[in-house]
Amino acid sequence: MRRSDFVASSEFGERRTTRYFIVLLMDRNDGGPTRLGITVTRKVGSAVWRNRIKRLAREWFRNRSREFGSCDLVLIAKRDMPQSLRSQDVRQDLDLRLAPP
Repeated sequence: MRRSDFVASSEFGERRTTRYFIVLLMDRNDGGPTRLGITVTRKVGSAVWRNRIKRLAREWFRNRSREFGSCDLVLIAKRDMPQSLRSQDVRQDLDLRLAPP
């Protein structure tokens, strides 16, 4: 995703909040695949920790991407993530708020 896609998602997308992420969801209606954007600022922690958060988010997305249709999904990490965060925690957090109908 390009910066313009992130900006469009923030302006026109639906905003949802989970325990660990702010989620922006924008339906594109173009028949293309779901695209994922992840933002983790330096305020969240060290580079190692930021990369771990992104890996966990991408792992969740790989398992769920076909369920969303053609949309842009932007995940913005919140600052107060626990250092003990695991894949299961991310899965439960995002599935709770983003489960397709």
